[in-house]
Amino acid sequence: MTFLDKLEKRFGHWAVPNVVLYIIIAQLVVYALVISGQISFVTLPLIPKAVMAGEVWRLFSFLISPPNIAGGAMSALFLAFFWYIFWMMSSALEHIWGAFRFNVYLLCGVGFTIIAAFVGQFVSPATTIIIFPDFLYLSVFLAFAVNHPNVEFAIMLILPVKVKWLAWLAVGLTAFSFLGAPSWGDRIAILGPLLNFYFFFRKDLMNSVESRKRRVAFAKEKTVRDNEAFHTCNECGATDKTHPERHFRYKTVDGQAVCICDTCRGES
Repeated sequence: MTFLDKLEKRFGHWAVPNVVLYIIIAQLVVYALVISGQISFVTLPLIPKAVMAGEVWRLFSFLISPPNIAGGAMSALFLAFFWYIFWMMSSALEHIWGAFRFNVYLLCGVGFTIIAAFVGQFVSPATTIIIFPDFLYLSVFLAFAVNHPNVEFAIMLILPVKVKWLAWLAVGLTAFSFLGAPSWGDRIAILGPLLNFYFFFRKDLMNSVESRKRRVAFAKEKTVRDNEAFHTCNECGATDKTHPERHFRYKTVDGQAVCICDTCRGES
């Protein structure tokens, strides 16, 4: 029994089913308040400097901050589609893992994100770390891609692309953001939210790497076998690979089979 199994056995009754649905509803309410001017979008994201200055609510408000998209009808349509995809992927993961494990996955992501933000701020005090709930979407998306790699999404409602390739694209963009970050504090803040994905899927990732190594090794062995000569003349060294036009026969010499090509036997 794993540690997570023990936790589920003891605290499983605390799990919140459909937790992402509640997050989406909260984001929808906040979005309505933002576009109506009742609250400001800038008061929502996690900013360690602001938290240390007394704005403690940012430790929670960043989770219900909607994606930062320009206003308008297209914005609302995009958000509706975005929230639907987010809910669909979360529901699929919760169906596979169960509510408790999915809750733990999200909580780990939240915890690592907050810790990484403050550590990054400490490492680079001159910069200002700003965290939106993008990590939540990315970690759920990557987990969904691991469990359903061949599901297809229609890009621009036209081009079908398997989710595993979109996941690799997301990883590439994250790596680009990491390399282009202005400070090590920003880099820590970028990597922290991905730790929950690493801890939950490290065995799958290691098995994938080992499986790839085995496939490469098998392919190399097959290539060697395919290129290896089956017949080699004991007199001239010709093989069925170097001289495919020759015929090879065997004779017994001192109790051992000896291969002789037709040229060495004097046959035309």
